[in-house]
Amino acid sequence: MHSVTATPAIVTDVVNDLAAAGFRKAPQGWRHHDKTCHPLDVQDLAVFGLKARQASPTARAVEAVKRELARDWPATVPVDQALAPTSDTLAMEAALMVWRFSLYTLRHDASGWTMDGQPLLFAQVRKLAAGWAVVVAEAHGMPADHAPETRKVLNDLRRLVRDAEPR
Repeated sequence: MHSVTATPAIVTDVVNDLAAAGFRKAPQGWRHHDKTCHPLDVQDLAVFGLKARQASPTARAVEAVKRELARDWPATVPVDQALAPTSDTLAMEAALMVWRFSLYTLRHDASGWTMDGQPLLFAQVRKLAAGWAVVVAEAHGMPADHAPETRKVLNDLRRLVRDAEPR
């Protein structure tokens, strides 16, 4: 897949997705639905959002996303003023939550899924993905039947885990 340079329009699209997912910049740091969140989570989602749009996730592009998000979506702007999250945004957020839940030890390779070096059945990973999809939808005030498809969450999770592998 060919990457393109992150244009201002692409950066704004990624920023709007993160804002719709409830990410805000407060004076004391990054927030996600009024809870403290790690700056690396915002960075990971910026990279993920850029890659989802086939844009090259350069350090400059990631910083542009973080800068615009901090400028346009401070903690004082309520989450309900952002555009409603799309199914793709919810899937991306659910994948990140599964990744965080595993304490960043989830891996996927030719032999299957592992967490902290221990093998996982695909059914276990699918159950985590489906559960977090519902949690994320409900965190946005949506009913469970508006949760993203588990398949989308799993695809995003595979991409996230693959991109986190050391090169």
